[in-house]
Amino acid sequence: MSVETFASEQENITSEFFARFCGIVFSSLKRRDQRRWARLYIRGLLSIEGRKTMRGIASLESEPAVEQSLQQFISQSPWAWISVRRTLAGYLEQAIRPIALVAEPLVIPKSGEHSVGVERRFVQKLGRLANCQQVLGVWLASEQAAFPIDWRLILPESWTDDPGRRRRAGIPDEEVSLTVEECAAEVVADIIKVWGLKPRPVVMDAREIDIGRLIFELSARGVPFVLRVHDSTPVSPSDPRVPMGMGRRIEAGQLIDALRDVSRIVESRRPVTGGAAAAPHTAVVVTARVHTPFRSATAKDEPSTLTMLGAWTGPEQRSVAVWLSNITKMPPAALLRIAQTAERVAWDRAGVTHRLGLRDFEGRSFRGWHHHVTLVSAAHAFWMLLSGGRDQRLFPVTAMPAVHGGRTSRTA
Repeated sequence: MSVETFASEQENITSEFFARFCGIVFSSLKRRDQRRWARLYIRGLLSIEGRKTMRGIASLESEPAVEQSLQQFISQSPWAWISVRRTLAGYLEQAIRPIALVAEPLVIPKSGEHSVGVERRFVQKLGRLANCQQVLGVWLASEQAAFPIDWRLILPESWTDDPGRRRRAGIPDEEVSLTVEECAAEVVADIIKVWGLKPRPVVMDAREIDIGRLIFELSARGVPFVLRVHDSTPVSPSDPRVPMGMGRRIEAGQLIDALRDVSRIVESRRPVTGGAAAAPHTAVVVTARVHTPFRSATAKDEPSTLTMLGAWTGPEQRSVAVWLSNITKMPPAALLRIAQTAERVAWDRAGVTHRLGLRDFEGRSFRGWHHHVTLVSAAHAFWMLLSGGRDQRLFPVTAMPAVHGGRTSRTA
């Protein structure tokens, strides 16, 4: 078989997969034109280099008024984005082997004051004030890959309490201002209890938010969790193995160090620099039962009793990572693999989703933003499934798949 013949057959296979994928994911869109615009939008997200603009996506079609029709489909058409997300999540649940839901807060920098939900606020990761949207993404994650399945705009009171802003952005009446902790608990509870997916633990990096509030909100909804916390988090050991005795309040990092003699070596997988999907490695871990000063909704006014997981990572295993979980009966290796799905999400978000235009929505409507990020999620899923869950080895930073007339090819 010649190189040209092989390339043509591969392109046909990709084209067929794209058509089948879109047929399933957009099956809830009843109108043929809506399904057409959804496919075109994904093609644009995959094909357009740089910023994903409506004009650039519309340029893939030579027909007149495409940009206007596409704009209407994204910003005004009343199609239900939640139905598309639920269909996508169900499809992914069958296609991969997810072990966790990962909730990840993000900030999306914006210029001006008209993008829905934008506000000037202090961003801890940036260490300064920034004009931005605050967003929560929920990802379905395995050890090999992660896929965004739901998004929420965390609206500040400057938007929810302003009738004029609500009207201009089309913010529904039921949308209220929530904290990050409340939003995360509400979204993952809906996914677990309403969407029909298999229950899975929620993983979240809680080092920059109110860990006590998050534990209360998640436990109030009966959600299993694995939460990354600072090693300075106060805990009181309820484990007879602790040499300094039970009941004494100490920092989590100190407790982990004190238990190093009873630690164990386990095998786990995590993304690594250089593009490997999930490299096998060993980690030194320890678990212990601890009391925390954080109140659980299920324990009324009593302190929470949780499982603390500690892992030594980095060169010569000197760095300590700490998680708190309400999962009590799980081997340390399995708990660590669940905890590390947050790293998988950070890797795939930086490597794929942002290059697919997550931050590029130019409209000002609440509906338009949700439509855009829903289609970004679908584009991410298509590309990751097409590439077998592997990441940057398949396409360098300057190369994303280009889709022409329903056919996908690599472009440099």
